[in-house]
Amino acid sequence: MLRFLRVLTYASSLIAALGLISCTTNTEKANPTKAPVVSEPQPELITQAKTKPQPAVEPQEPLPEKPPAPVEQPKPDTPALLERPSAKADNPSKTPTSSTVNTSNDAIAGLCKEIGDKLGSVTVDNCLQASLRDSGGRSILDRAIAIKKFDPQDDKQPLGRVLLMGGIHGDEYSSVSIVFRWLETLNEHHSGLFEWMVVPLLNPDGLLRKKSQRQNDAGVDLNRNFPTPDWRADALNYWRNRTYSNPRRYPGPNASSEPETRWFIEQIESFKPDAIVAVHAPHSLVDYDGPQRPPHKLGRLYLQELGIYPGSLGNYAGVAKDIPVVTIELSSAGIMPPSSEISSMWSDLIAWLQREVPKQRLARSQENEPED
Repeated sequence: MLRFLRVLTYASSLIAALGLISCTTNTEKANPTKAPVVSEPQPELITQAKTKPQPAVEPQEPLPEKPPAPVEQPKPDTPALLERPSAKADNPSKTPTSSTVNTSNDAIAGLCKEIGDKLGSVTVDNCLQASLRDSGGRSILDRAIAIKKFDPQDDKQPLGRVLLMGGIHGDEYSSVSIVFRWLETLNEHHSGLFEWMVVPLLNPDGLLRKKSQRQNDAGVDLNRNFPTPDWRADALNYWRNRTYSNPRRYPGPNASSEPETRWFIEQIESFKPDAIVAVHAPHSLVDYDGPQRPPHKLGRLYLQELGIYPGSLGNYAGVAKDIPVVTIELSSAGIMPPSSEISSMWSDLIAWLQREVPKQRLARSQENEPED
């Protein structure tokens, strides 16, 4: 009996122990002491992520139609960039004064104000002191096309007539600024060697808009708008198939459709130049069209003929009308050459004109002699 009671007591104790273990396991499952692994973000973290301010995304500038040329670092004697971002009203040197403004010619005064505010190498006073006059020609936006003529001296027969033009493409800033520099030279040193007509800015609307462009205000490339032979058949076809309808090269709906082009043709007809000099940028070379021998170099720019294009001035005047056309392609559209280089180009140009213009005059006179 005693052994039976001991076995019964041991069995009861074993059963109680097993029940305790079972309860403890269930309690641990129901009340864990460790946080469970969470696969989704906690609600408060989600809220923070939504309300945390995100950095603003700056709008990207559209790609330009043409990649900009690398910015050249000016040399010590190189003027600063020609285009300034904005005019400064508090800069007295950029404001016309009563002593310099030609109040009788508001069109020229207004044009000089715009040019001076746009270009860093031409101040308002520089422009006004050039003594430009209103030619009567107008751009699409009714800006004056200004000119300066240097007439023959009373005691000297000029070797010939030279037509000098810049700024046919509005985004070639240096082509305008360098013509103003050469105007200063002519104003100081004109000796009557040649009779000059100077047009510093043929395309004022293209230059003087907020963002300058190659074309005029109608979007026409004036250097593709001249009435070259077969213009209708060639110009638009060339534009579509060779430039893939590049808007910078659009020749216009018709030859001579633009007022600036028509005006320049009228000057060629009335002035009858023996040579035309057109300034461009930035291909760093000298191009040539027409009779007589081209200049081998002008300063550091060497002759490299580019061919002719439908509607170009070189094609129209140089090829179709047999007038020598020198195209000066400066090295940069936005930075002026050093002063020494500007002088060197001018000296070489004058030397070439002295050699070739008399030959051109002689050839013209022989063409115009009546036959027996």
